[in-house]
Amino acid sequence: MGILRILAVNTKTCEPNVKMSMKRWLYLPLLSLIPCICCSQVSANLRYLFGKSETLTLQEFNQDGIHASLEYHLRLKEKRIEFRPGLGYRFTYGPESSMGNISSVDFDLGTAIYPFDFGGDCDCPTFSKDGNLIKKGFFLEVIPGMAYQMIKRIEYQSGDPGNLPVKSKNFVWKIGGAAGIDIGISEHFTLTPMLSFTWLSNEEWTSLEEDGISGELPDYAYLGTGVRITYDSGDKKRRRRN
Repeated sequence: MGILRILAVNTKTCEPNVKMSMKRWLYLPLLSLIPCICCSQVSANLRYLFGKSETLTLQEFNQDGIHASLEYHLRLKEKRIEFRPGLGYRFTYGPESSMGNISSVDFDLGTAIYPFDFGGDCDCPTFSKDGNLIKKGFFLEVIPGMAYQMIKRIEYQSGDPGNLPVKSKNFVWKIGGAAGIDIGISEHFTLTPMLSFTWLSNEEWTSLEEDGISGELPDYAYLGTGVRITYDSGDKKRRRRN
């Protein structure tokens, strides 16, 4: 019994130390990102989404919505290829008569290729107003990702109030593509109109089950149109010139 008491006391004593150590390990990578963010490219992305699921249409769920995200840009030195990891929030909205809606936290890993300037110097020419707009600014982007998504039913078509609201949550995989044109508006800011299309993996959603209808969502996809605003600190360019 004495040994067990000692172990219990030691365990309680160690818990705060373990938690503190974990917090320190979390803080370190976050702090290390600050110089990177201050000395490179970051962007804000805002898109309007048009849902394309026949399953959700039949169940009268809201599909159109908004996707807002923040992205960090990494690029190769010799080729016009960019990597754009981003974290965002997505939600649908619509008329009050709808049966339900969708919300999600998304992580995307976009990879963009500039096909008409693939061998360019990658010195951010689109951030100035020099050069051919289409050649320097047009890109195609592949966007794989994952999301923690929630589908919430707020009404039943049968009128039965049931146990509302009914919520179901899942991790889903995403794959999408986009096309856009970078338009340099100053040495530090670029405006990018974009079109995109995204497919999501099929999962089981209990909130979609009604009167024997399956809760699967095999045809969930959406079209997106919007803009990205990118900020470039210019520090990397100055270091290369010096």
